[in-house]
Amino acid sequence: MEDCLPLSVVVCARNAERTISACLKSICRNNPFEIILVDGNSTDKTIALAVDFARHILSDQGRGTSFAHQIGSEIASQDYIMFVDADVELPPDALERMFAGLKEAKLDGIYARTEGAGQGNFWERAATDFLSCRPNPAGIWFGAGLVSREVVIRYGFDSFISPGDDVDFNRRALGGGCVFGVSAVQVKHHHRTTFKNVVRQYIWYGKGRSRLAWKNGLLILRFWPPFPAVYGLAYSLGHFKFRPVSLHILALVFQSWGMVCGLAELVFNPPPDRPPRPCWKCGI
Repeated sequence: MEDCLPLSVVVCARNAERTISACLKSICRNNPFEIILVDGNSTDKTIALAVDFARHILSDQGRGTSFAHQIGSEIASQDYIMFVDADVELPPDALERMFAGLKEAKLDGIYARTEGAGQGNFWERAATDFLSCRPNPAGIWFGAGLVSREVVIRYGFDSFISPGDDVDFNRRALGGGCVFGVSAVQVKHHHRTTFKNVVRQYIWYGKGRSRLAWKNGLLILRFWPPFPAVYGLAYSLGHFKFRPVSLHILALVFQSWGMVCGLAELVFNPPPDRPPRPCWKCGI
């Protein structure tokens, strides 16, 4: 273990048998100290496929990505944690380059850029172009992000928010003075490949947005799907990128639907960790 990079890698997965082997193999090629898999009650072969790669395999008991990120961080033994989504593949030198970049720039965290892992059908190509229509986030993208464990433990992940826990974490960490950066490293991301899966994902994102808004500000425009969707549409058309237009429209419709459903659930069937009153803060 002396030649390993002093990093813990946390992978959160649920029913990821299609991508988990390639993900974990790519991580192993980067030679981290340990891999921690947090499973979200998978009903497929995800855990069986991960056994040969992960030092620790935990369960989030179906409580979502935020809780999974938290328990994975708590068990991590190294001073820096690399978070990797189960549908992401790292190039061979990714961790070494990202760790060196973080140290050199004296950052609290750094995240990788993404490219599509497959260009086989329309939805995959559209998703790749779709990501290029969004500005780089100021915080950390936890799909492939390296962060100081001390920072992660200090700010933690709010189990109320899932998905969207990265947005909530970034708001608090950046507000506390943390400095994050973007690496030149590019990772491969397996996008959704069918209309049905894209719609499901966007509804799920919309429900996450409802919780972000409830906690941080119901009148903050960026949490409401029409505003990022309109920005993305304008950017796509202005740069003559027409493939992502369909995804921006789907995001507008189904994330909005997911957000409405999510807010209804918070009002009429609130989870136990819901803040008692919504925040009415406004802003962009």
